[in-house]
Amino acid sequence: MRTASDRPSRGAAPLKQTLVRHQESIGRETHPDSGAEVTQLTSAALIHHHIYPEAPVFTPDSRRFVYSRFASLDQPRQYWICDLATHELQPLTAASEAASVHGPVVTPDGRWLVYVSAPDSADGGPTDRLEIQRMPLDEPGAPSEVVASVEGFRRPYPLGTISPEGRYYATCALRLSPAGETPIAGILVADLARGEIGCVHEGHEIFNAHMQFEPGAGEDLLIQHNRGGVLDREGTIVRLVGDEGATLYLIDRAGGNLRRLNIGRPYSRPIQGHQVWLGPTRRALSTLVRRPDDPDEGDLVSIGPGDERPREVARGWAFDHLAVTPDGRYFVSEVKPDAEIVVGSVATGRVRVLCASGASLGRPQYTHTHPFFSPDARHVLFNSDRTGLGQIYAATVPLGFLAGLDRSVGAGD
Repeated sequence: MRTASDRPSRGAAPLKQTLVRHQESIGRETHPDSGAEVTQLTSAALIHHHIYPEAPVFTPDSRRFVYSRFASLDQPRQYWICDLATHELQPLTAASEAASVHGPVVTPDGRWLVYVSAPDSADGGPTDRLEIQRMPLDEPGAPSEVVASVEGFRRPYPLGTISPEGRYYATCALRLSPAGETPIAGILVADLARGEIGCVHEGHEIFNAHMQFEPGAGEDLLIQHNRGGVLDREGTIVRLVGDEGATLYLIDRAGGNLRRLNIGRPYSRPIQGHQVWLGPTRRALSTLVRRPDDPDEGDLVSIGPGDERPREVARGWAFDHLAVTPDGRYFVSEVKPDAEIVVGSVATGRVRVLCASGASLGRPQYTHTHPFFSPDARHVLFNSDRTGLGQIYAATVPLGFLAGLDRSVGAGD
């Protein structure tokens, strides 16, 4: 029985617990064919989601990666860091910062989280100012610092990219337009060493740019062009892509030397909008929209400057989101309809199921697996809502699994 002394006094502050480094992991299953061991890394009753398969979020030692968690789609995201070796989780961004973190990336040296912030005005409303900020990964909770800022842009893109030496950061945002006109998307490139940022390239149909620095020399940016896409005056997407479909092109870091890649109509079926650089090969890997009446046409292709049309990489699977190993030799993708995680060889086109994800592939992005490799290719990370909430999982890549993909079908089988 509770006494009066046990009851909280009126007006007492609610109990608040500081969440420190902890573990939430759950060992799941071992895939019967591949031998991959699947571990659920997050399990709190919140939505957990890694940033996107093409986004650089790992430290170079393959040990730690950054991910997001949030209560619902209308609530701000907080960013956390996971130690893949110990399964320890720790908050990275403070709650006050979480509402304004866009396009987060980890620098190639693993020292910094770099992102875009859209600060509010004194009255709490949006401003026309964007800031490039960074915070140290080794000091969770440490204050961030502003590296560069730019005026005249709003609605920063959720993805960012960083050059291989770590000096340049790029993202996309919408430039405000005169009354009655729709905003235009601008590619922003920041020089982190000099503390400068500028808009190097603009277009009305690149609001879903998926810009990616080429990981070899780092001189070029891969840009997705959503031909026929339409925004309203507020910058909300009215039509993602038109009848012509999406395609890809390259620009250099300064925004010049535009080179269109011969992919999408009229050179191939439309691209899905899932593409990634094939390591330092200067070629891009892309999925194509499948045609049920033509199952023999390749579903995964590569393209490079000067190619007359895309080259087939693999066929026979309904590939969706994808990522590659840093050397560009192997790819990972989710395949429909059951959201299995498959891994393939770029050289042979051979593909094997690594594990089942259990993801529903529904409308919210956190129901998509968005698989990607750790830099050492020993793990594949993916999302799944198999428990009802979006959580993050890791599957081991068994010893010899990748090497087996380099044997052509029938060679030693």
